Amino acid sequence: MARQRVVGKPGGGQEAAPPEPAHHMRTRAKILTAGVASLAAIAAAAPGLALASRAADSTKTVPAPHTPTVTVIASGLNNPHGLAFDGDGHLWVAEAGTGGRECLPTPGAPTNPTCFGTTGSIGKIDDGKVNRVFTGLVSHAAQDGSSAEGASGISIRGDHLYTVFGDSDFVVPQGLSPDLSTQAFDQVGRLMRGGIEGDHALVSVANVGAFDFAWSNQHKSINPQYPDANPYVVLARPHVTYVVDAGSNTLDSIDDHGKITILAVFPKPISGISDAVPTCVARGEDGALYIGQLTGVGNNGTAADVFRFTPKNGLTVWQTGFSAITGCGFGSDGAFYVTEFDKVGFPPSGPPGGDVIRIAENGTRTVLGAGKLFFPNGFAAGPDGAIYVSNWSILPGTAPSGMPTGQVVRIG
Repeated sequence: MARQRVVGKPGGGQEAAPPEPAHHMRTRAKILTAGVASLAAIAAAAPGLALASRAADSTKTVPAPHTPTVTVIASGLNNPHGLAFDGDGHLWVAEAGTGGRECLPTPGAPTNPTCFGTTGSIGKIDDGKVNRVFTGLVSHAAQDGSSAEGASGISIRGDHLYTVFGDSDFVVPQGLSPDLSTQAFDQVGRLMRGGIEGDHALVSVANVGAFDFAWSNQHKSINPQYPDANPYVVLARPHVTYVVDAGSNTLDSIDDHGKITILAVFPKPISGISDAVPTCVARGEDGALYIGQLTGVGNNGTAADVFRFTPKNGLTVWQTGFSAITGCGFGSDGAFYVTEFDKVGFPPSGPPGGDVIRIAENGTRTVLGAGKLFFPNGFAAGPDGAIYVSNWSILPGTAPSGMPTGQVVRIG
């Protein structure tokens, strides 16, 4: 599929890279899409939804002293990804959407077209329902609405919400209607900001995807999979916003003027198979950033690491031995939590089964939610002391009878 080139320069003034050679839209190891392409694939992996949890590795974790309650607080969500609490204690969720009606052939998968539209949204959960505040956001997904990509990570600073859209404008395909193509170029790969009170319009802060794609094109010696870009998660702090790019494998900072700086490049997993694919970022009380990784196709259930970053020491490995991380953060108890999309590495295989790993301050690990979390994504620590994750994060809000839909769950 040909990739169009955006006119102009990405943030920071670097010259845009030439168009990427025509190839996959959905076949690289993107977040949440490789290995699970549709509802049909999920049904085949778990006939009748007779879902089996996988036993925790006893060398890695210990059972929780009690079984935390996993409660669904919202369902019927469209591919829910990132979560964030605002200052008033309201939980917000980014929904990647369900694609749309403009379907184009997917290279390498002629029977599974990629469908584009403006079904993405970001909303606030109240009394079990999602009030979709930011709507009409660009989305692309499988024809049945599963495995969508669109608005991904979210972060709230004061009265503003920040979000990033996956990919880069270099992957906007030819063949879309003019209006949808224009909107895709305005959102794909962007860091955007909107008010959570009053005016809810999203405005572009920086074209992170184009910047990272251009940078990776100039540094192909680092990674044979370059050029690539897929801004995935965001952390908004006073006077600086951090973005983790799962395609260029970089940690970026964006200042108040929209200037982008690459702070670190994540190495391949020690197995040497595929990519690093960083997917989450959190700030510790020590001021350091902590970043987890999904890893790419072919890595096993212990290949994912959590890194620690400081300006002085750079990037160092902090914790090892995880599987396909999609979310992380610190709880009110001081522990660090890791959301594992699946227990067997990436892509997932067999019946779906994820969990959350709690890492106590003394290093002890416990498993939470096993047997009740399936393709979980994201993480948020609630003011009530509980933790929250997106569940069935690659499923739409409308599904055939008996199939689950996207959810947000509370663990505690």
